[in-house]
Amino acid sequence: MLFSFSLSRVYGVSGIDISKKIFIITILIFAVLTSTFAFTYNIQLSNFLGLEQADTLKNVERVQNVVYTEQSYLDNMVQDWSCWDDAYRFIDDGNQEYINVNLQNQTLAGLKVNVMLFVNENGSLVYSKSIDLNTGEETPVPEKLLELVESGALSTKSENDVIRGYVLLDKAPMFVSCHPILTTSYEGPMKGTLIFGRYFDIDLLNYFRETTCSSISMYRVDEKMPTDFQGRFQNSSDLPDRVIVEPLSEERISGYFELMDVSGQPALIMRTDFPRDLYLNSKRALNSMYFFLLLTGLVTGVGVKFALDNFFVSRLTEIDNFVTRVRSEKDLSRRLDLKDNDELYRLAREINGMLNEIELAEQELKVQEREKKVLLDSLNEMVIFVNPQLNIVWANKAALEYMHMDLEKARGIHLKDIPGMSGPLVEHLPLEEIFAAGNKESGEFTAEDGNSWFIQATPVTDDDGRIIGVLETFRDITGRKAVEKLLQEKQIAEIANSTKSEFLANISHELRTPLNSIIGFSDLLCEQIFGELNEKQLKYAGNISRSGRHLLNLINDILDLSKVEAGKMELDYKEFELAGKLNTIKNLLSPIADRKNIRIDIDIESRLTNIYADESRFAQVMYNLVDNAIKFASENSPVKIEARMKGDMVEITVKDTGAGIKAEDQHKLFKPFSQVDSFASKQHQGTGLGLYLVKQIVHMHGGYVWFRSIPEEGSTFAFAIPINGKKRDDSDTLPETKGQNS
Repeated sequence: MLFSFSLSRVYGVSGIDISKKIFIITILIFAVLTSTFAFTYNIQLSNFLGLEQADTLKNVERVQNVVYTEQSYLDNMVQDWSCWDDAYRFIDDGNQEYINVNLQNQTLAGLKVNVMLFVNENGSLVYSKSIDLNTGEETPVPEKLLELVESGALSTKSENDVIRGYVLLDKAPMFVSCHPILTTSYEGPMKGTLIFGRYFDIDLLNYFRETTCSSISMYRVDEKMPTDFQGRFQNSSDLPDRVIVEPLSEERISGYFELMDVSGQPALIMRTDFPRDLYLNSKRALNSMYFFLLLTGLVTGVGVKFALDNFFVSRLTEIDNFVTRVRSEKDLSRRLDLKDNDELYRLAREINGMLNEIELAEQELKVQEREKKVLLDSLNEMVIFVNPQLNIVWANKAALEYMHMDLEKARGIHLKDIPGMSGPLVEHLPLEEIFAAGNKESGEFTAEDGNSWFIQATPVTDDDGRIIGVLETFRDITGRKAVEKLLQEKQIAEIANSTKSEFLANISHELRTPLNSIIGFSDLLCEQIFGELNEKQLKYAGNISRSGRHLLNLINDILDLSKVEAGKMELDYKEFELAGKLNTIKNLLSPIADRKNIRIDIDIESRLTNIYADESRFAQVMYNLVDNAIKFASENSPVKIEARMKGDMVEITVKDTGAGIKAEDQHKLFKPFSQVDSFASKQHQGTGLGLYLVKQIVHMHGGYVWFRSIPEEGSTFAFAIPINGKKRDDSDTLPETKGQNS
């Protein structure tokens, strides 16, 4: 009967027939689709506006980059000229030879500079020149520019002070760059200020237009500007560095940005115009697409309504009538007969089957009740069901064993009166409040004996929603808590170590790319492939190359360190000739040794020919040890490399006759980022990673490292690795890094 009543609630006709309901639903679906289409249309249109905004910003930034490139060119020129010994002396003596050689009209024309002013440290003009870049003829220096020089607005105040910006002159705006006059080695005291200026005239504006293929307009803030420029100027006053992008019309969009004067105030407003092809094409495509979708939705809705009425509604009405008769007559012997092998036919078949299975359902409920009892008794958790008076109604096997009684004895006893169940284990959850509020409660706590428990109380209701009892479960989670704590501590340690290693690896990779470019281009300059360099230029290019290589070696060491600590360094074993590899190291380091007139001697035992190891890592170990020996060896002294067989190992020593290492400093060796010299008194380059990596690489080969040092006499560093490349077994004890101070 309950089944019949439910079906009548689902399929019954109440106030309006199902056909009209389908029509209303179809209209609602079409309305929702229309609203959705309108909403998504606006979103898509907004997205295209955003894309247009981003594209315009990119184009405006391209124009800005061209303008800033010209400004940077002028900055670099004035910096080169101001940091020059000849200019430094010229401020003092004003010699005519400097003027005749360096300050000719063609020189300014070649530099693309309209105005060049030399001002001494007192703010007085020492020399000035102004030319017309188109004709190359000398012209008067603008009066307003001279007034700014006299007022000190263009004079630098310190050796690091730089003044740049636009000056609004009568002829045209001029970009000026002012740098302090220093020696060629960038040292003071400052002698004054060198000022370069270039007109931002129509020729330069046309150059920007041709370079960027853009429509560019420029207006001065001290003159009357078009309405749109005035509005953008007012809007950008709060955020002077921001580019403002706004549509000019339906067909064009513009970007506005400011160029500042020497005091940091807006001097020029620039505007670039672009066609709105992206927006207009996207809008037309959206209009066509959404019109087609709406039309398709309307036609589909009408077709679906017609099909539902003819193929489903009539048959649903038949099912509704059958369920109504079964409910009213309470005749479960009736059967529903529908044709066609579809979902409705299968629904009718299921209704007939459900009528047959109602009686079987009661029997199955009893079987399930017994199965639930067996299942609950098999749980390790304690399960107790109590009534509103907190008397036990039922308990599973685990709970009864904990209480040391059987179910018959436990039934009816108050929960707090049972031995072993009183205290926090029962009182942790407020059962009275759970009965009153009907909320499920759970929690964890630690008992006085140190055991951790998880308790959960679930209210149980009858068919009318009244709470008839509470089902309590108790689970001992002491072991799980201990495991969770250990796992958490392990994860924290692993995350910290992984984060450090990933940071070192990432920053090393990011630095290597630009360093390789610096080294490569400086080497090209040293080789004078693109033209000859003077002695000073060759010296500077060589300094750049050497410093770059030193920094690249440092980064490679850091990368190796991160690989070692992350456990990702792998060895590539191969057989190679020991003597050849040692001679290669000698040849690599001979130029460095020659600077101190140091001789590198190699002595290899005759029995030693080939060894089996990672060739590149072996070379890295030898390079670090020999390089260190050369660094700390005395001038005109030898560095000796010896290789001897020691059982199945090859032992290689590197000896120098330098200052040696004090006993109190020897503990710093073979530690990462640790050096014998303090930072303040440091005399040699290095980061303290070389010996640490030597130790790690040798240990990965299954070898060991040792050293011996005598102050004022020299040091010996040595390592031993297996000749055939096989690591020692884990049961073998590897010697630790050993040190001896004789």
